[in-house]
Amino acid sequence: MQWQHFTAQANGINIHYVAAGEGEPVILLHGWPEFWYSWRNQLPVLGQSYRAIAPDMRGFGYSDKPLSGYDTRTAATDMYELARALGYESVRLVAHDIGARVAFRFTLDHPEAVRKLALIDSTPPIEQLGNQPPAAIRERWHSYFHQQFDLPEKLIEGREEIYLRHIFRDWCINKYPISDEDVAHYVKAYSQPGALRGGFSYYRAAAYQDPPDWRSDVDRVLDTPMLFLFGVRRARTADVMGTGPLEDAWRRFFPTAVGKDLGNYGHFLQWETPEAVNRELLEFLRG
Repeated sequence: MQWQHFTAQANGINIHYVAAGEGEPVILLHGWPEFWYSWRNQLPVLGQSYRAIAPDMRGFGYSDKPLSGYDTRTAATDMYELARALGYESVRLVAHDIGARVAFRFTLDHPEAVRKLALIDSTPPIEQLGNQPPAAIRERWHSYFHQQFDLPEKLIEGREEIYLRHIFRDWCINKYPISDEDVAHYVKAYSQPGALRGGFSYYRAAAYQDPPDWRSDVDRVLDTPMLFLFGVRRARTADVMGTGPLEDAWRRFFPTAVGKDLGNYGHFLQWETPEAVNRELLEFLRG
């Protein structure tokens, strides 16, 4: 099944998205350093049963890259307004990494509009606002680097491929590289004017804008059906933090959440083990 490219206006900006299939909508939200292409293995499969929609979030890929609006609430509003612009009152959400933060905020702010929520290798944002042991800080070094103003862009511009290849390799357990063709797609996307700034702005907003919003919702409990997919890398981090990958993290917000350990994989589960991810997503979305 082949996907198609579209652009829609939502929340005052142009959002590029890729879609495949027909039926009820499933919106797939990427993380960093990603864009719609991170769902290349899911779009054809989910598109056989749903209208699978993979947007480039504000600042990423081929969507607009304004100078502001990278706080999670605004990014979630972008996606909510995109769904409405496409004619959907409710959607199923699948999200990874930063996209999981956006999907979580979407669900907090518009619970009636989220039928099901599937999150891949992520942690509740509130977890990163507290004390963290050195091992967790070492794993999340990039977050603190990206929060610096201007410096990351200056150091990485013109060296996007070196940086992206390091991230892809370092965050995978099995250390196999993605293909040169795939890497070229990422390098092209992140070499655009404003693309590095756009991605890093989410980390800056996480440090300087988002914390009051997360703290105000720390006691929220939602009845949205929720699936959490993770691998050994996430389980290892949870062990360092002293929490279970699911029970003491996402279940505090989603008491009926279901977790699935996919095994010896790292951060990019959707392309490290696409068959397993697709199988679990379809079972959950159809259930």
